[in-house]
Amino acid sequence: MTTTNRMTEHQRNDNLERLLSHLNADLARIGEPALPEGSTPTKPTVFLVGCARSGTTLALQWLANLGHFSWPTNFISRFHAAPWVGARVQQMLADPDYDFRGELTLGTALNPDPFASRLGKTQGLMAPNEFWYWWRRFLPESDTHQLNSRELASIDQRRLCAELAAWQQVTNKPLALKALIMNENLEWLAEAVPGSVFIHVTRDRFMNAQSLLEARRAFHGDINAWYSFRPAAYALLKDLPAAEQVVGQIHHTEAAIAKGLAEVSPERQLVISYKELCRNPQQIYAQLQALMSQQGCPLPETYQGPAAFPARQNVRLDDSEAASVHQAWKAYPSCD
Repeated sequence: MTTTNRMTEHQRNDNLERLLSHLNADLARIGEPALPEGSTPTKPTVFLVGCARSGTTLALQWLANLGHFSWPTNFISRFHAAPWVGARVQQMLADPDYDFRGELTLGTALNPDPFASRLGKTQGLMAPNEFWYWWRRFLPESDTHQLNSRELASIDQRRLCAELAAWQQVTNKPLALKALIMNENLEWLAEAVPGSVFIHVTRDRFMNAQSLLEARRAFHGDINAWYSFRPAAYALLKDLPAAEQVVGQIHHTEAAIAKGLAEVSPERQLVISYKELCRNPQQIYAQLQALMSQQGCPLPETYQGPAAFPARQNVRLDDSEAASVHQAWKAYPSCD
């Protein structure tokens, strides 16, 4: 996606983009994973999936805050050509275990507000990052995010796994990251990364549609401009009115996720709702414990995270827009 149709606050920093392009070109030339190509992670890789604006950012922030996982931080995201290198440098800068008389460690303001975000973006060196640059290194360009068999075969699966394995080796913790970019190809991803598990975040369908419409306004300044990933039905949706677009986006994305996860063992997946994560994260943690234990990676028994989160459940669309969303959902009666 180009930056020209983004609101000013969401425009990329061209100077930073150039710097990172040079940095990652250097890393690509000299960096090989610490483990040989073909290696796979020794601990489960946790992939967060779900529709855009369903609560996956909060879910990743929550997993990061627990302290039992590693995750792509804003710092590591700058090393998308060699994330294991970024993880090692991050240890040197931010992990007290690697401190030497305070020469390099950066203090405590590394994630100033661990549960704040704006359109999936966070602030702070250690705050979770969506990490799409890393994913896009492996994925071919396509009109939609559903890849055909030829496109999937073109992905360097061995390199992808080796990088995850090298990264996980640095922290010796299971790695958790967003995989919304693979929503349409989950069966392939489950096979490509052995031992991976999937957390599917869902949200009330009206609230999800409302949030997508608001994201369009905030990101593009235009409620009619497409926001986020494109399901296989994108060509059928892109010229519809805005409410019908986002409703169709949610429906087809959720259908693709359900289809993909139907081919994955139930022991490798967990479905959580945004509402329940906000209301009772301790209960969700118990389900997470069971999921990870089934993969031979038990988590501590005691939950030490927040007791609850504020949930945005109020209707913010005007009456006409809200009515349009409700009307659009009538085309998909089976989605409740």
